[in-house]
Amino acid sequence: MTRRKFLEQSMILGAAAAFSARGFGAESGGARRKIPKGIMYATIGLKGSVLEKFEAAKDAGFDGVEAMSHMNQDEVLKARDATGLKIPSVCGSKHWDKTLSHPNASVRDEGLKALEQTLKDAQRYGARSVLLVPGVVNKDVSYADCYKRSQEQIRKALPLAEEARVKIAIENVWNSFLLSPLEAGATSMSSTAPGLAGISMSAT
Repeated sequence: MTRRKFLEQSMILGAAAAFSARGFGAESGGARRKIPKGIMYATIGLKGSVLEKFEAAKDAGFDGVEAMSHMNQDEVLKARDATGLKIPSVCGSKHWDKTLSHPNASVRDEGLKALEQTLKDAQRYGARSVLLVPGVVNKDVSYADCYKRSQEQIRKALPLAEEARVKIAIENVWNSFLLSPLEAGATSMSSTAPGLAGISMSAT
């Protein structure tokens, strides 16, 4: 994808979002307010440096970028400061390969280390949350095992999350886990128990 094509597509999406927001405000009678727009770093379909991708996002009208974990922190910070874009969250880049629900305990431990690095990245960037796919249900992992293993691993990361003042946002996306509002609600309620205060839900 060229820079020009990226900008064109981003402007179309931004215009549609702005029209929707204006329409909603007009119908509800509420005051108009600016809704910041962000883009996930991995979806910026341009070749180039971190700075060049941040600049493209800025030119396209975005207010922030969701960084990926395990990037060069200094490079990300330089791009953030040069463009003035915010980094409100960090998306884990390892949670699909090193799942917290994996049958192999050593893989689950690698996933935990990856989550901890994601939290450290978020703290460095001043982000308020990290995005985590908590586990994957498949032929090798039952729903019950996914539920149990993912919570066990996430609990281990909570002290770091609390210290960094970063929330762990749980996402259910193509992983056959937390499939309904009832399940998400049950998990959300369990997150208010002692030791799980750092978890919030991010259902998509």
